[in-house]
This record gives sequence, C-alpha cells and structure tokens, in this order.
Amino acid sequence: MANVRRTPAGRFELTVSSKLLPRRVYLTFDTEREAREYGEQCAKWFRVGIVPEGLIQPAAEPAALLGPLIRAWVKSGHPSKSDVEILDLLFEEVGSVQLRHVTYAWAESWVQRLKHEKNLSPGTIRKRVQALGKVLDWVLRKTPDVMAGNPLKLLPRGYSTYNEIDAEILTAKQLTPKIDIERDRRLSPGEEGRILAALGGEKRPDRERPLTGPDLADLRVLFLLIANCGLRLREAYQLRRSWVDFSRRILRVQSSKQWRGRVKFRDVPMTPFVHGLLTDYLVASEADHDALVFPFWNGDPETMAAVTSRLSHRFSSLFSYAGCEDLTEHDLRHEATCRWFEMRSPDGHWLLRDAEIIRIMGWAPGSSMAARYASFRADDMTNRLWAGH
Repeated sequence: MANVRRTPAGRFELTVSSKLLPRRVYLTFDTEREAREYGEQCAKWFRVGIVPEGLIQPAAEPAALLGPLIRAWVKSGHPSKSDVEILDLLFEEVGSVQLRHVTYAWAESWVQRLKHEKNLSPGTIRKRVQALGKVLDWVLRKTPDVMAGNPLKLLPRGYSTYNEIDAEILTAKQLTPKIDIERDRRLSPGEEGRILAALGGEKRPDRERPLTGPDLADLRVLFLLIANCGLRLREAYQLRRSWVDFSRRILRVQSSKQWRGRVKFRDVPMTPFVHGLLTDYLVASEADHDALVFPFWNGDPETMAAVTSRLSHRFSSLFSYAGCEDLTEHDLRHEATCRWFEMRSPDGHWLLRDAEIIRIMGWAPGSSMAARYASFRADDMTNRLWAGH
C-alpha cells in the first residue's frame, strides 16, 4: 500500500507500508508522478514477496547506556579505589540513562534530584558529578563523535551549594539544606595535653573510669606521629620497621593515594621529637626488621577498610573522652600541615618552603591542598604582630 501527500515544502512524500516491512517507510520525491510510479513498482514487488533494495533499512543500533560505560571505565583500571566506590552507586542510580539523553539540561536536573530527593551534602554531590564526569571524558577520548562535549563541565561554579529555591523546596518536604562545610579544625590550646592524659590512663573528674585497653600506648604513638608528620591514617598504620631510617632520620612512607597497581613511596623527614618517639617505641618491642611498626593491622590488604574504620572510631572515642567533641582523626593532618609551616630556624626564619611541605604531605607538585590544610590560628598571628608592644 502506498500513499502520496504534498509536503509544506512543495515536494511529495510517499508512504509505503507492507507486511514484508518491519515499519512504514517514508520517501520524498520532487514530483507527484515520480512518487506514484515508484509506489506502483513497490506494489508489484510486494505481490511476489520481494522487498525492493531501496526499502531495506539497517537495524538501528541499541542505544548506549551509562551503566555499561561506567562498568567499562571501572574495568579499564584507571579509576581510583575511592572513585570505584562512587561509580558503583552511580551504576545503580543513572545506569539506565541513555548517553544521548545526557545533556546540560539532564545534568542540571540530576543535580537537583541529588539535592531535593536525596538531600546529599554539597561535597557528596561534587564527588558524584566528578566521578561521572571522568567516565564521560573517557568516552569522548575513545569516541569523540558520540557527543558534542561533556555537559557536566558546563555546570556553573557553586552548582552543589543549596540556594534559596532549593531551601524552599526542601522546607516544604520538612528537610534541611546541607551546608558546605570546609574543615579547618586543628588542635586548640590544651587539647593535646588532655588527649595524652587520657591515653596515659588519667580519669576525667566527671567520669567513673578512665580509658582502658591494651593498645593505649600504641595509640599514643600513632596519634603523635600523625599530628607531627601528617601521615594519612592508612600510611601510618601500615608503616614497617624497615621503612624507619634512623641514621638518615627519614620515614619511607607508602602512599595510600595510589591506583593502577602502582606502589608509590615518599620520604618524610623526622623531627627530633618524632625520632626520639619512634626510637623509644621500637626499642621497647622486639620484632623482625620488616615487621609492622604498629599492631593494628595484620598485613592483609583486604582488611584495611575495616582497620581504618575501627581506628577512626577509636580516635573518635578518645577525642570525646578528652573533651574534643568535634575533632576527627583527619584533623590531625591539618594540625601537622600547620606545624610544618610554622617551623622556624634558630635565627627566626621559616624553616621549610611551600614546595617542600607539599612533598612531605604527599600532594602533587603545585597542588592547592596546602592552602586548604593550612588552618592558621588568628590568635597566633595576632601574638606575632603584637610581639614587643
């Protein structure tokens, strides 16, 4: 069956339908005569069970979905371990979305859902957007023609922050907008003394009993090591005796920020205090040269997540007992950064350069992380400004 109609552009459209065709076919001709003649020819072929070659259309390729692309990116080995955890969540949340639908409008709508439906914190929203953005960047590198560009990179500055409109929507749902909190916490005067007192078994006057446990001495050394060197928690508890070079006064630290199978180390200088701390600690316990410095981990990589979680909670309980309610273990890394920056030579000059501190802390050259972690106290700066007055 063939029908001809005149189009608004003045041409003639032929509609061909038959049981031999999976769907109707639309063809355009310059004249009505050409359209009708071709329609009659098609009718003759259909009567003898033949489909004209011009009507055979290739099967449409299945639409690309985000889910398989996310899995392919994970299998490539490029994502970091922390990104893989986020990508697993994204696979469930947006895996069924077709790639061709991932536009700027979709990106805005997705961010709004993360705010209005999931009520996620701004930091968590950014991690999701950045993780999916890496997937799209990888897809574009492999197949540049698949989409015009990465729409997630077009989101405006501050896209993850809850604005007034977001607040109104959440208030109607009896939810509270999440605030983008930038951590700048470090040890306040007196807090380190209270923490060390608690680790030494000293009881708080308002508590029935002191902190107890066979690992308090080990936890004390771990606390002081992180607060004075800035090691990440995993880097500290996986430290081995052979990595402590007392003669060179250097710690050989295996970075916890590594992936793609690469094992990366960095050298961290020991201050006289840390050198003495580890000397006394390691001399007091006999073990193999390559044994772990601390007893918290058994050396099995599969148990590291559980060990990290357990130690984080252990520190949380310790800080709570010492009256440092809002202090976290990671804040000790802020403290160490500030201590490195504040070190002075005997003649009063700054001891270390910014580039040296960035290397000590395990950040990439030129990183802005130092500015984020340098939580200088206004009181300390005021005291220096008013010295001698």
